[in-house]
Amino acid sequence: MKKINLYSVLLTAMLLFTQCESPHFYQEQKSVGEKWNKDSAITFNFEIKDTTEAFNLSFLSRNTNEYPYSNFYIFTKLIDPKGQEFTDTLQYYLAMPDGEWVGKGKNLKELYLVYRENVALKDTGNYKLSVWHGMRDENLIGIEDISLIVDKNKKAQ
Repeated sequence: MKKINLYSVLLTAMLLFTQCESPHFYQEQKSVGEKWNKDSAITFNFEIKDTTEAFNLSFLSRNTNEYPYSNFYIFTKLIDPKGQEFTDTLQYYLAMPDGEWVGKGKNLKELYLVYRENVALKDTGNYKLSVWHGMRDENLIGIEDISLIVDKNKKAQ
């Protein structure tokens, strides 16, 4: 019995001290609240220390069945460490033409959205990415949250 307790304690200690590594270089999830006002930007901040790597930037959106549209327009503004701004308008399809949702999940659909691939972030330092919706509604319902995912481009290595 004492051996089992000792093994249990050792196993628990090993699990506690083993650090899980995220599969992504950077990932952060931001809730948009019950209604996402079109003037309310979601902001992500991430740091680049190595400019020899290329990066893939993506979003992970989660929407409910209450989202009233099949598509999703977003505006982005990326500000590099030197203060240069890069803006984009992006359109994603969240539903098929027949109305069937795209993505994983039952009541909450999760969809991976490619933003930019094989991007050379040429300056070390802090990058700021702001995202806001570009739909006609002043207050958009049905979008629960948006995540920014930054990965090192493994194809470029």
